[in-house]
Amino acid sequence: MSRKNTGLLFVIITALLYGCGGGKKEKTASLPAVQVIPCEIRTVTRSIQLLGILQGEQQVIVTSKITGRVTEIVKPEGSFIGVDEPIAYVVNDIPGIDYKPGPVCSPIAGVVGKVYVEVGQVVSPTIPFAAIARFSERIKMKAAVSDADLPYIRRGAKATVSFSAFPETSFIGTVTQVSPMLDPQSRSATVEITIPNPRSKLVPGMAGMARITVEEKRNVLSIPVSALFTTDENKVVVVEKGIARFRWITIGLHGDEWVEVISGLQPSELVATLGKELTKDGQQVAVAEAEEK
Repeated sequence: MSRKNTGLLFVIITALLYGCGGGKKEKTASLPAVQVIPCEIRTVTRSIQLLGILQGEQQVIVTSKITGRVTEIVKPEGSFIGVDEPIAYVVNDIPGIDYKPGPVCSPIAGVVGKVYVEVGQVVSPTIPFAAIARFSERIKMKAAVSDADLPYIRRGAKATVSFSAFPETSFIGTVTQVSPMLDPQSRSATVEITIPNPRSKLVPGMAGMARITVEEKRNVLSIPVSALFTTDENKVVVVEKGIARFRWITIGLHGDEWVEVISGLQPSELVATLGKELTKDGQQVAVAEAEEK
């Protein structure tokens, strides 16, 4: 059973205890119930999630060198194309002048990912004609990161990437580039993640979610995030011999699941994770120990 489901079951049982106590069991049933977990040495990790779009290792937008009308598309979307190989042909059909159709060529070898024009359409050097991407054993993801998180992202950081097209598979990538400048409008920078791409399962244009580890502390005293009060992160409930005691602590790294404790707690002390909001300092409680993941 997941921690979320366990917590829900715990709340239901607690409510039944409050509502159904009677007779000789009234005194026991009236005790506030709390779920506890020991304060222990663990690894505390903080990560951020970024939405990104896949691009080829090399990717270009091709335009026509001349203004004219598209007469033929010889490499439709999904076609493999070589360097200087024609994607399509364009003719400058000015009345009274007989031009031959000229090729619009790819500057790189790769795959025609997108053709933005159609036969008969008039194009010019300012209009995107096609997108060409090269990708094989590796592919890149580009994602925007906020100015608040940018200082914590480093080249070489591990990224776990997931895609809706492969719901049961996680891809492990590496941060290979971090933009040193922020976009003045979005207040964000670009992060590039390189992902191994065996059998070319991932293709440019796919959207995915990347989780990047930005801070990590090993072998530190820690408690679950759920042990903190939402109104005061420096207060916890410590349970000693069935008695709830409020304790003020100093915390360090606030991770995804665990929080580093700098002072105020000792190893093996039990802190309440569920039911703590119903307790009072010095009150006797009914204790249930939580299962750690």
